[in-house]
Amino acid sequence: MKKELRVMDQDTGEVLEDVVFDGGYNITFTNLSDGGSLKNIRKLDNGKFGDRQWIKNYRYRPIAERLVEKFEEISHVKPRLILFLEDTEWEPGTAKQPWIAQTKLANKQLQRMTGYQYIIETREYYTEKMQVEQLAALLYHELRHIDKDGSILKHDVEDWSNLVATLGKDWATTQATIKNILDEEFEQWNELEPVAKQLNMFNGLKVAK
Repeated sequence: MKKELRVMDQDTGEVLEDVVFDGGYNITFTNLSDGGSLKNIRKLDNGKFGDRQWIKNYRYRPIAERLVEKFEEISHVKPRLILFLEDTEWEPGTAKQPWIAQTKLANKQLQRMTGYQYIIETREYYTEKMQVEQLAALLYHELRHIDKDGSILKHDVEDWSNLVATLGKDWATTQATIKNILDEEFEQWNELEPVAKQLNMFNGLKVAK
C-alpha cells in the first residue's frame, strides 16, 4: 500500500515536501515556541539499517508488547522506545561464545534524533531456525536486561533462572518444542533451587551481553 507524506505551509498552502513510499516512517520535528526540543514519531517498521542490519520492529515489537503486558517483572519496559535490529549477514566464526541477541542503550545522538532509547539486536543465523516459542523466550530474556531505572542489567544467570527451570538450559538451541510463555495456559514460572543456579543456561551460547 502506497503512502504519501506531505508537508505544507499552513499560511500559504505551499507544498514543502511530498514523499510517496510503501514502507514505514520516522518523523523528527521541532517547535521553536518550546525551545526547539526534538520530538519524534516512530513508525519505521522495516528497512535496511547500515550494510548488514535490518530494522525488524514489525516482527519483534508485537511480541515484546505482549510479554510486557503479561509479566510483571518487565512491565516497566516500553517496547515503542526499542529499536529492533537484525544482523542478516553474520555467520559463525572463531568466537567461542557467539551471542544470539544483545540489548544495549542507544547512544545519545540516536536517542535525540529518533527517540529510541534502546537497541535489541538479533542474528538471523539463529532466529531463522527458532520456533515461535523460542523467539518469545529470547525476547523475554532480552527485555529483562532493561532495569526499572533505565539502565542495562548485565547478564547474570541468577536473574533469569526461571527460564532455565521452566524451559531447560538449552531452550535457545533445542530442536524440541518448548513451552510458549505467551500461551494463556502459561501462568507461573518454575524456579531453580539455589544450589542449581550455577547451571550454564545457554549450553555454550551466550544469548546476551
